[in-house]
Amino acid sequence: MTLLRYGKRPNDFFTNQLMNQLFKETQDSFKAAVERESGFRPATNVVEEEDYYLIEVSIPGFAKEDVSIKVENGSIKISAEKKDTKENNKYLRREFGVYKFERSFKLADTINQQNISAEVINGILNIVLPKVEEKKPEIHNIEIK
Repeated sequence: MTLLRYGKRPNDFFTNQLMNQLFKETQDSFKAAVERESGFRPATNVVEEEDYYLIEVSIPGFAKEDVSIKVENGSIKISAEKKDTKENNKYLRREFGVYKFERSFKLADTINQQNISAEVINGILNIVLPKVEEKKPEIHNIEIK
């Protein structure tokens, strides 16, 4: 077996900088992938009925206190965060954690934004977006003189 002595050369600085940059980029992309995977994006249905639109959001495990719905600037913003309340337990396996999400939808001009309602039933958030009643053109006869 032959042992070789390692000695720093003038070009090792460049090699070290290049390797450090490579490992940093790999670590940053790994962190981004983990954050992307841990993000929760609930399944959503949008249904059009005759008098209203219905947004159904699947949020199992979320209580209504965890959910926030805001209407601003012509959009509806649905957000929720579920925090773990049991911090002092010694877990052997832990798959529950902190979940949060945010979804937003652009509202059409045909929606009555003042009368939007929401309720949670069996893990499904139902948001009812009533349509604005269309004004029918008035028809009246004009008397000819």
